[in-house]
Amino acid sequence: MSVGHWPKTFRGKDGRLYTIRPMGPDDTERMIDFLARLSPETRYRRFHIPIPDPPREELLRSVGEHIAIPPERGVALVALDNDCIVGSARCVRPTVGDSKAEAAVVVRDDFQGRGIGKQLLLSLVEAARACSIRVLYAYIQPYNTHIFDMLRHAHLPTHIVFDRGAIRVEVDIGERAEEKAG
Repeated sequence: MSVGHWPKTFRGKDGRLYTIRPMGPDDTERMIDFLARLSPETRYRRFHIPIPDPPREELLRSVGEHIAIPPERGVALVALDNDCIVGSARCVRPTVGDSKAEAAVVVRDDFQGRGIGKQLLLSLVEAARACSIRVLYAYIQPYNTHIFDMLRHAHLPTHIVFDRGAIRVEVDIGERAEEKAG
Protein backbone atom coordinates (compact mmCIF):
# COMPACT_ATOMS: atom_id res chain seq x y z
CA MET A 1 0.00 0.00 0.00
CA SER A 2 1.41 3.34 -1.02
CA VAL A 3 2.22 5.62 1.90
CA GLY A 4 1.71 8.67 -0.32
CA HIS A 5 -2.09 8.48 -0.03
CA TRP A 6 -2.16 8.35 3.78
CA PRO A 7 -3.26 9.71 6.16
CA LYS A 8 -6.69 10.88 4.98
CA THR A 9 -8.78 13.40 6.87
CA PHE A 10 -12.55 13.70 6.63
CA ARG A 11 -15.31 15.58 8.40
CA GLY A 12 -17.83 13.35 10.15
CA LYS A 13 -21.56 13.96 10.31
CA ASP A 14 -20.92 15.55 13.70
CA GLY A 15 -18.65 18.21 12.15
CA ARG A 16 -15.47 16.81 13.73
CA LEU A 17 -12.34 15.97 11.78
CA TYR A 18 -11.21 12.33 11.77
CA THR A 19 -8.10 10.75 10.32
CA ILE A 20 -7.78 7.37 8.59
CA ARG A 21 -4.36 5.78 8.21
CA PRO A 22 -2.73 2.35 8.05
CA MET A 23 -2.45 0.55 11.36
CA GLY A 24 1.09 0.18 12.68
CA PRO A 25 3.03 -1.55 15.46
CA ASP A 26 2.87 1.58 17.63
CA ASP A 27 -0.95 1.23 17.71
CA THR A 28 -0.94 -1.72 20.13
CA GLU A 29 -2.05 0.16 23.25
CA ARG A 30 -4.55 2.28 21.30
CA MET A 31 -6.07 -0.91 19.78
CA ILE A 32 -6.32 -2.59 23.19
CA ASP A 33 -8.18 0.48 24.45
CA PHE A 34 -10.39 0.51 21.32
CA LEU A 35 -11.38 -3.17 21.63
CA ALA A 36 -11.99 -2.81 25.38
CA ARG A 37 -14.42 0.07 24.71
CA LEU A 38 -16.59 -1.91 22.27
CA SER A 39 -19.88 -3.04 23.75
CA PRO A 40 -20.48 -6.80 24.08
CA GLU A 41 -23.05 -6.53 21.25
CA THR A 42 -20.60 -4.77 18.92
CA ARG A 43 -17.90 -7.32 19.76
CA TYR A 44 -20.35 -10.11 18.95
CA ARG A 45 -21.29 -8.53 15.60
CA ARG A 46 -17.59 -8.16 14.74
CA PHE A 47 -16.11 -11.43 16.05
CA HIS A 48 -19.23 -13.68 15.88
CA ILE A 49 -18.65 -14.99 19.40
CA PRO A 50 -19.77 -13.54 22.73
CA ILE A 51 -16.92 -11.64 24.37
CA PRO A 52 -18.55 -9.82 27.31
CA ASP A 53 -15.48 -8.44 29.11
CA PRO A 54 -12.22 -9.72 27.59
CA PRO A 55 -9.10 -9.88 29.75
CA ARG A 56 -6.10 -7.81 28.67
CA GLU A 57 -4.21 -10.94 27.48
CA GLU A 58 -7.04 -11.81 25.07
CA LEU A 59 -7.15 -8.22 23.81
CA LEU A 60 -3.38 -8.25 23.30
CA ARG A 61 -3.62 -11.47 21.25
CA SER A 62 -6.45 -10.04 19.16
CA VAL A 63 -4.55 -6.80 18.59
CA GLY A 64 -1.52 -8.76 17.44
CA GLU A 65 -3.67 -10.49 14.82
CA HIS A 66 -5.00 -7.11 13.64
CA ILE A 67 -1.64 -5.40 13.39
CA ALA A 68 0.46 -8.27 12.08
CA ILE A 69 -1.11 -8.55 8.62
CA PRO A 70 1.70 -9.08 6.11
CA PRO A 71 1.31 -6.57 3.23
CA GLU A 72 1.01 -9.38 0.67
CA ARG A 73 -1.97 -10.78 2.62
CA GLY A 74 -3.98 -7.62 3.27
CA VAL A 75 -4.51 -4.21 4.78
CA ALA A 76 -5.43 -2.81 8.21
CA LEU A 77 -6.63 0.77 8.74
CA VAL A 78 -7.65 2.80 11.77
CA ALA A 79 -9.86 5.86 12.17
CA LEU A 80 -8.68 8.33 14.80
CA ASP A 81 -10.28 11.09 16.79
CA ASN A 82 -7.19 13.04 17.80
CA ASP A 83 -4.88 10.19 18.89
CA CYS A 84 -7.64 7.76 19.94
CA ILE A 85 -8.73 4.88 17.70
CA VAL A 86 -12.49 5.02 17.17
CA GLY A 87 -12.76 2.58 14.24
CA SER A 88 -10.83 -0.08 12.39
CA ALA A 89 -11.07 -1.83 9.05
CA ARG A 90 -9.11 -4.71 7.62
CA CYS A 91 -9.10 -7.18 4.80
CA VAL A 92 -7.09 -10.39 4.65
CA ARG A 93 -6.63 -12.75 1.73
CA PRO A 94 -7.00 -16.47 2.50
CA THR A 95 -3.80 -17.07 0.51
CA VAL A 96 -1.17 -14.78 -0.98
CA GLY A 97 -2.16 -13.68 -4.48
CA ASP A 98 -5.88 -14.43 -4.03
CA SER A 99 -8.10 -11.76 -5.61
CA LYS A 100 -10.64 -12.07 -2.76
CA ALA A 101 -10.18 -10.96 0.84
CA GLU A 102 -12.28 -11.24 3.99
CA ALA A 103 -13.11 -7.79 5.31
CA ALA A 104 -14.27 -6.32 8.60
CA VAL A 105 -15.16 -2.81 9.71
CA VAL A 106 -16.01 -1.85 13.28
CA VAL A 107 -16.65 1.51 14.92
CA ARG A 108 -16.72 2.19 18.64
CA ASP A 109 -20.31 2.39 19.92
CA ASP A 110 -20.03 6.00 21.08
CA PHE A 111 -18.81 7.05 17.59
CA GLN A 112 -21.35 5.13 15.49
CA GLY A 113 -23.70 7.09 13.23
CA ARG A 114 -21.08 9.73 12.35
CA GLY A 115 -20.05 8.37 8.94
CA ILE A 116 -16.82 6.82 10.20
CA GLY A 117 -17.75 3.28 9.14
CA LYS A 118 -18.56 4.40 5.60
CA GLN A 119 -15.29 6.34 5.29
CA LEU A 120 -13.32 3.37 6.66
CA LEU A 121 -15.03 1.07 4.16
CA LEU A 122 -14.31 3.38 1.21
CA SER A 123 -10.68 3.75 2.33
CA LEU A 124 -10.41 -0.03 2.70
CA VAL A 125 -11.76 -0.48 -0.84
CA GLU A 126 -9.16 1.96 -2.18
CA ALA A 127 -6.31 0.25 -0.31
CA ALA A 128 -7.52 -3.22 -1.35
CA ARG A 129 -7.69 -2.20 -5.01
CA ALA A 130 -4.10 -0.97 -4.77
CA CYS A 131 -3.19 -4.48 -3.57
CA SER A 132 -4.98 -6.13 -6.55
CA ILE A 133 -7.87 -7.36 -4.42
CA ARG A 134 -11.08 -7.42 -6.52
CA VAL A 135 -13.69 -8.80 -4.12
CA LEU A 136 -14.20 -8.13 -0.41
CA TYR A 137 -16.42 -10.49 1.54
CA ALA A 138 -17.72 -10.74 5.09
CA TYR A 139 -19.86 -13.16 7.08
CA ILE A 140 -22.54 -11.28 8.98
CA GLN A 141 -25.45 -12.01 11.26
CA PRO A 142 -28.86 -11.47 9.60
CA TYR A 143 -29.88 -8.83 12.16
CA ASN A 144 -26.74 -6.69 11.63
CA THR A 145 -28.52 -3.89 9.81
CA HIS A 146 -25.57 -1.51 10.36
CA ILE A 147 -23.48 -3.23 7.69
CA PHE A 148 -26.34 -3.27 5.16
CA ASP A 149 -26.94 0.45 5.75
CA MET A 150 -23.23 1.22 5.44
CA LEU A 151 -22.96 -0.69 2.14
CA ARG A 152 -26.06 1.02 0.76
CA HIS A 153 -24.71 4.48 1.63
CA ALA A 154 -21.31 3.62 0.13
CA HIS A 155 -23.00 2.74 -3.22
CA LEU A 156 -20.89 -0.40 -3.67
CA PRO A 157 -22.09 -3.31 -5.83
CA THR A 158 -23.08 -5.96 -3.31
CA HIS A 159 -24.10 -9.60 -3.64
CA ILE A 160 -25.59 -11.65 -0.83
CA VAL A 161 -24.73 -15.34 -0.79
CA PHE A 162 -26.13 -17.90 1.64
CA ASP A 163 -23.14 -20.02 2.63
CA ARG A 164 -23.74 -23.00 4.94
CA GLY A 165 -26.45 -21.22 6.92
CA ALA A 166 -24.55 -17.93 7.18
CA ILE A 167 -24.96 -14.73 5.20
CA ARG A 168 -21.90 -13.89 3.15
CA VAL A 169 -21.85 -10.39 1.69
CA GLU A 170 -19.57 -9.93 -1.31
CA VAL A 171 -18.56 -6.52 -2.63
CA ASP A 172 -17.12 -6.32 -6.13
CA ILE A 173 -14.41 -3.64 -5.99
CA GLY A 174 -12.80 -4.35 -9.38
CA GLU A 175 -12.31 -1.57 -11.90
CA ARG A 176 -15.68 -2.18 -13.59
CA ALA A 177 -17.39 -1.94 -10.19
CA GLU A 178 -15.75 1.46 -9.64
CA GLU A 179 -17.21 2.71 -12.95
CA LYS A 180 -20.71 1.46 -12.00
CA ALA A 181 -20.56 3.02 -8.50
CA GLY A 182 -19.23 6.37 -9.82
